[in-house]
Order: sequence, then structure tokens, then C-alpha cells
Amino acid sequence: MLKKLLTLFVVTLILISCGEKNNQPGNNLSEKEKYSFDSTDLKTEGIDNTGKPFLIQYKFTKGDKYTYRLTTISDNIQQIIVDTTIASNVNQKVVYLIDMNVKEIDEEGITEAEMKISALKLDASANGQIFSFEAGKDVDTSKNKQFAEFVALYNNPFSIRFNKLGEVLEVYKADKISNKFLELRGAIDTISTEDKNYVKQDLINGVLNPLVTQIIRKFTDKEVYKDSTWQMTQKPLTLMVFQINYVNKYKVESVEKLKGDRIAVIDAGISFTYSGQQKVKQGDVTYNFQKPLSTADGKIYFDVDKGVQLKSHTKTRLEIIYTMEANTPQGKQKGKRTDVVSNTNILELL
Repeated sequence: MLKKLLTLFVVTLILISCGEKNNQPGNNLSEKEKYSFDSTDLKTEGIDNTGKPFLIQYKFTKGDKYTYRLTTISDNIQQIIVDTTIASNVNQKVVYLIDMNVKEIDEEGITEAEMKISALKLDASANGQIFSFEAGKDVDTSKNKQFAEFVALYNNPFSIRFNKLGEVLEVYKADKISNKFLELRGAIDTISTEDKNYVKQDLINGVLNPLVTQIIRKFTDKEVYKDSTWQMTQKPLTLMVFQINYVNKYKVESVEKLKGDRIAVIDAGISFTYSGQQKVKQGDVTYNFQKPLSTADGKIYFDVDKGVQLKSHTKTRLEIIYTMEANTPQGKQKGKRTDVVSNTNILELL
């Protein structure tokens, strides 16, 4: 039952004007403005010529309020060839308006902030069928149950803690989100406390943390300037028969100016390596996996002087191909499957 309950969307590997502090302009946007994203480069006003290196650090103060728009676009193209060819194409776009309210900052620079998704809209298509949903506007009971994971996120605050370098230390106070999800799925009174905690932690790890780390990104602890590079090795992941080892790579492409502030323009990419047994036999079926093909790139704009991320645009693409061969009473049968998954994330400070 839990496996069915935990079919949650995962937010995968993302011209903005910088809003004034202590203001959340997302609350004043029209419906069209809320969900109209801008994927173009940030319009800066020139190049910084000081040549002075700097630390990329967050510089929030208690009471600061920000609103970000995060747009996630995913495409999944699948083709299965056996006796016939079966093809499917699923596209999904989700736009979130995320309010951030800085609550406390301790003497070590650890920031506690409250996050709340104040607007959320989904548009999707799957093999010719069109779906759409806007949290807070669609009140149909069956539709709310169908999109329970989105309804649960809407207007239910949670908290985060992070340090100056953007390392997210904790995502917590997510009980309202997990309880709403279980309520909509009709499971709030039928599962144990232990399982409720499991659902909450799964939501934190699989949904909230990926959203948060689009806004609060971890950077290097070294001083940087134009052409500076650094990298961060991530924990390995498992994909089918493969272990994925990947390293995030960054380079300061340029240092520009916007309203007198220095803006670090950072190129972001990922280096992938795969290991694992490519030929696997299960019963009478033999699978032969090709090594996945992966690409990732992006650009991040960080206001060095204000200590806040202004915008980012990242994209990943993964292609997986494998063949199947089975011994059946009718003789050998062969098949082939191809999956191509691409994800784009666009973050804008409003």
C-alpha cells in the first residue's frame, strides 16, 4: 500500500528583476503573470572590472522575504519494439510560486526559513490526453484526489535550515503536507504512526528537498572570480543495473553588474560515469543494457553583494536502451526498449 501511496512526482536535476527585500511580489501578480516563465539570460548592465575575488555566500537577514517562480518541464519518450512497436510520449510542466520568509540567523550564520508554495499549476499531456490542474482553483473532489501530491504542497508551510555556503542542513515541519496527502488518498486513519513518518520522510527527500535545492544551492568555500572552477562529488545513485557516479562542475563564466551589484554568472554541468553488469538474466529472459547517454548543462546568476540567487536555468537528458531475448514455447522472442528523459528547471526571483 505504501508503494502506491508514495507515487510522488520528483523534481529532477534548472529576465529576472530582483525584488526588494521584505516584499513578496508573487502575491500581487495576475494569473497570467504568475505562470509565465522567462528562460532568457538575465539582462545585466555591464562587466565588473575590479578583479577582486569574492566568496559566493548567502547574506540574508531576519525578516527578509522573497518569492521565487520555479518552472519544471519534463519529457519522457518511450519506444518498445517486440512484434509491433509501442510508443508513448509524456510531457509535464509544473509552475510553482514559492515564498521564503527568513525567521532566524544564528551566530554561526545558520539560517532558518519558512517556505510555502503559494501557487501551483500543472499542464501535462500523455499520449494525446491533456491534463491541467491549478491548486486552490480546482475544487472537484476526484481531481483533488488524482493530484493529491500537488494539493498537499499548496499553502502548507514547511521549514529549512542552511548555512552561508548553501548547504541545506535540514528540511522539517512537513507534517501538514504529509497529513494532507494521506487524507486525500484516504489513508490518514488506516496506517501506523511509523508508516506516516515514512511517508513524511519520503516527501521530504523526494519532493521538498529537490525544490529547496533549486533555490538554496551549495557553492564552494573558496574565493572565486572570472574563470574560477570547482566541483562537487555527489553520492552514487542506482539506475536499473548501473551505479551512477556523478560530479557537479562549475565555472565562473563572467562577473557582471546589475544595479551596482556584482553578479556571478556561473556555468553548471555534470560529469557522469556508469558501472555495472550490462548483461543480466532473469528466468528465461536475457537483458543487454547499453551504457546510458547523459548530458547536463545550466547557468546560474548569483548576486554576490546581496548574497542571493537571482536566476538559474538547468537541463538534463538521459537516454537508456536495452534489448531483451526470451526463450518461449514459440521459440526465441526479441525486443528492444528505448527511454529518453529530459528535464528543464527555470528559477526566477520575482
